[in-house]
Amino acid sequence: MKGWILVSSIVIGLLGASGCSRQDADRAKSEGREAQEKAQRQLDVAKDKLRENLKRADQQTREDLDKARDQMRQALSQSEKDAEKARDRLRDRVDKDNSDSHQ
Repeated sequence: MKGWILVSSIVIGLLGASGCSRQDADRAKSEGREAQEKAQRQLDVAKDKLRENLKRADQQTREDLDKARDQMRQALSQSEKDAEKARDRLRDRVDKDNSDSHQ
């Protein structure tokens, strides 16, 4: 009889321990899922921030390129005007030299 009590106590102890192990495993799985979900949310937030930063950087780059393009156009236009003035002055000088030499 004492043997049966001892065996029963051992079986009950093992069943209780396996129940605790299942509870611990379930808790660990639950915590693992929660940690994974939290990490996924943080990753999503980081991706959204990165996309916004990239959009802002892209927009800024476009604006900078537009400004540079405008400056280049203005510089080219000014260079063309300066070249035209220089041609006119040279033409005037050549015409003057030609008129002075005919007199």
